[in-house]
Amino acid sequence: MSGKFRWIYLLPIIWIIIGVGLYISSPDMDQLVREHGQFTISEEYPSQVTEKLLEEHKGATGESILVVYYDEEGLSENQKGSIENKLSKIGSDIESYPIIDIVSPFESSEQAEFLISEDETTLMSIVSMDISINDIPLVRDDIEEAVAVDDVQHYMTGSSIIEDDVIISSEEGLAATEIITVIFVVIILFFVFRSLAAPFVPLITVGATYFVTISIVSLLIDNFQFPVSNFTQIFIVAILFGIGTDYCILLLNRFKEELAKEPDRVKAIKNTYKAVGVTVISSALTGFIGFAAIGMAEFDLYQSAVGVAIGIVILVIALWVWVPCAMLLLGDKLFWPSKQGVEMTQSRLWNRLGKFSVYKPGWTLVILALLLIPSALLYEQKLTYDSLDEIGNDFDSVQGIDLVAEKFGEGHSFPIEVVMLNDQRWDQQSMLPYVELISNEIAKLDEVAEVRSATRPEGTIIEDFRVPSIAGELFDGLEEMDEGLVEIHDALIEIRDDIQSQDTDLSEASTGTQDLVEGTQELQTGNNQLAESVSDTAQATEESASGLNQLQSSLSELQGQLDQFSQSEAVPVAIGEQLAPFSGGMNEVASGITNVEGGLRELSEAQQTISNEMNSIGTGLSEMEQGQQEITDAFDDIQGGYVELANAMDELAEGVADIEDGLADVMDILDELSTQSQPLEGFFVPQTAFDDGELDEIWDMFTSPNRKLTTFDVVLAINPYSNEAMAVVSDIERQIDNALKGTELEDITYSLGGLAVVNQDLKTISDEDFNRTAIIMLTGIFIVLVVLLKSLVMPVYIIASLILTYIASMAFTELIFIHILGYSGISWAVPFFGFVMLMALGVDYSIFLMGRFGENVRVMPIKEALVSSMTQIGTVVLSAAIILAGTFGAMMPSGVLSLLQIGTLVLTGLLIYAVIMLPLFIPMMVTMFGEKNWLPFKRPEREDSEIDR
Repeated sequence: MSGKFRWIYLLPIIWIIIGVGLYISSPDMDQLVREHGQFTISEEYPSQVTEKLLEEHKGATGESILVVYYDEEGLSENQKGSIENKLSKIGSDIESYPIIDIVSPFESSEQAEFLISEDETTLMSIVSMDISINDIPLVRDDIEEAVAVDDVQHYMTGSSIIEDDVIISSEEGLAATEIITVIFVVIILFFVFRSLAAPFVPLITVGATYFVTISIVSLLIDNFQFPVSNFTQIFIVAILFGIGTDYCILLLNRFKEELAKEPDRVKAIKNTYKAVGVTVISSALTGFIGFAAIGMAEFDLYQSAVGVAIGIVILVIALWVWVPCAMLLLGDKLFWPSKQGVEMTQSRLWNRLGKFSVYKPGWTLVILALLLIPSALLYEQKLTYDSLDEIGNDFDSVQGIDLVAEKFGEGHSFPIEVVMLNDQRWDQQSMLPYVELISNEIAKLDEVAEVRSATRPEGTIIEDFRVPSIAGELFDGLEEMDEGLVEIHDALIEIRDDIQSQDTDLSEASTGTQDLVEGTQELQTGNNQLAESVSDTAQATEESASGLNQLQSSLSELQGQLDQFSQSEAVPVAIGEQLAPFSGGMNEVASGITNVEGGLRELSEAQQTISNEMNSIGTGLSEMEQGQQEITDAFDDIQGGYVELANAMDELAEGVADIEDGLADVMDILDELSTQSQPLEGFFVPQTAFDDGELDEIWDMFTSPNRKLTTFDVVLAINPYSNEAMAVVSDIERQIDNALKGTELEDITYSLGGLAVVNQDLKTISDEDFNRTAIIMLTGIFIVLVVLLKSLVMPVYIIASLILTYIASMAFTELIFIHILGYSGISWAVPFFGFVMLMALGVDYSIFLMGRFGENVRVMPIKEALVSSMTQIGTVVLSAAIILAGTFGAMMPSGVLSLLQIGTLVLTGLLIYAVIMLPLFIPMMVTMFGEKNWLPFKRPEREDSEIDR
């Protein structure tokens, strides 16, 4: 061993010193993930536009914590009282984090309607705090303590709590993942090298890399807002242990091969790094490009995997620090006690597959088609955005949401919020109908359970503002008027009967006057009787006139009420127009009564005259005959007047009956209006409702302090996490646009928020980032492959093989999780991370194979060089693929669905690539293109004159 290389032993010592210094100075990674690991959405997306509008016009928005209290036997009054008492003691802040509002069922009966379940087993309260989602881990325990009630089970939930539980679950699974990964790697390495020492070289190298990488990433997060999520650590573990072990296997396997040729350790090390160093760096470079490309993503959740790129850089350095040190220190003892010693390990599987694909490309194509075409056809691209599936039912946050869905309905946990900003104030009579118009249009959607707004604070329209309700009140008023008219009609008939009775009395008086003419003796007696009769008649006539006067006053008052009623703004115009003729008819009746009253007054005066005349009879018999004749004529006139009055009473009674009939028609219409229930039933709010402050509480609930912004809470009848809920967002926007089209509010500013809108934003961001990152990543990989392979052809089908592998592995993952395990879809982040990892990691194996092929093709024909390369590198690739697949399989204990699916996707993809695509597809393509594989460049110069067969 040359003494000049002993300095190599110093490198690990320097590494340890630097690593310890970084570890001491770096913050705790787990705590950083809890505090900064929640994803955010850019401000230009609808959910954030909504948040900004609310913040600008309603003050701080913050986070809302849903607290669910439950007792399966039903919450008693004492329990409710304890809950109310506990909530009332929370105060204005929790650990200096301000309380914006606490919504509970104890504030009003209206809120109790939708915050306490029908069976009274479940009670909800919403605690809104001026905090960010990153503050939740810091204050969560304090909130828990503030809302907990003795002897009452409770669940604290909400989107921010669920997100925090996802992080907690992934952190709990990380420790298990690390242990499983180490054990798995050791077992595989023992199997590959059949050595006691060799397996520890990758473990120490990767362990040292992970130790430094986590410290650096922690410092970057803490000081430079480096992106982080619950995926960051587990990806670093899986990928560093995976590719780190792969690279170590490649180096150690080549070192074993070089030792067989050259026993000198130093020379063997040099030859090893000369032969495969470029391959390792090229592979690492493609991985670095892949994960660095994630930094170009817009979404910080995706950016959080960029820490892997830092790990890859550290790994490459570690491969030049720790591995050469172990090689130089142990030499061939690295592989003890393997019986094969330092002999090269060959892959019989890849040898057979290589020969088949090289010499039977047609059959190979058929086999690949049979395997890949069904995968492409079965690939549904069915994604889910359900965070509840991420962690399962073991967490209180999930149990709380499930309980709310069971007791109140699926959509009550996370309604869609519509925010509408107007130049005018909403608290005026001209604006409120638009609120109801929009509410009604949204409520028409089948997926909507109810809409809560300024006109529907409890989810249904305020009863007093419905035209049928208003019509019912009008009906009741007119019914009372109709009863009054019936009484008037009866009074008129009674007066008529009285007049007819008085007509009989007058007829008798006339007869008496004739008798007076026949005899003076009898005249005196008759004169006395007649005077008395006339006096009684005059008094009765005066009483009748007074009764008519009172009747006329009653009719005038009734007419005034009818006029005021028909002109009221609360009465529809059509009904007012129908009432107008009845007012005129009553006017005519009143005029007729006035005329009749005058006639009665005249009759009373005439009767008084008769009485006076009769009193004058005693003055002389000479005037008696003339007076008696005048009396006779006067009685005839009076009798005719009574007949006319009786006829007038009949006409008045008939007029009142006509008014009754008209009112009956109006009442029938109002009765129909009051009993209707259909979309066009009508809506009207009297100005008095605005003036008397009746709506102030509603304005506070659904509008901003300046009354220019109003909100609508759309409670869905479906799972708010579902894809159908996301589709409803567009339907709501369409309903709003249709409702306001052609109105003065057609161009109003509005935006939607809530869980379904956030998920829709995530879909948009995810799709855009996937396309952007895929283009950048594939372009980078293509460039590296072009430079490495000196070809434009080989990079194309290598990348095509990776894409086909991705589709096949996605189809298999969908089969497992959707069709077998019954999930609604693949978690939305899985395609992005799965694609990046398969591209970045899968291309390593292509580089391993094509790098060895580039060496062999210099001394062999193309087909023989390819088969030989596959035989030589097959064990390395299969071992590396199994190890890398195993490290991703170790993600299964994380308990987070998306990590399970990513692990399944990458594990499946790597195995498909190592067993099918690399040994079948790549050799088939190499064989098909032959010498054209290196277009537009030239084939590497051969070191002998052998010609391809």
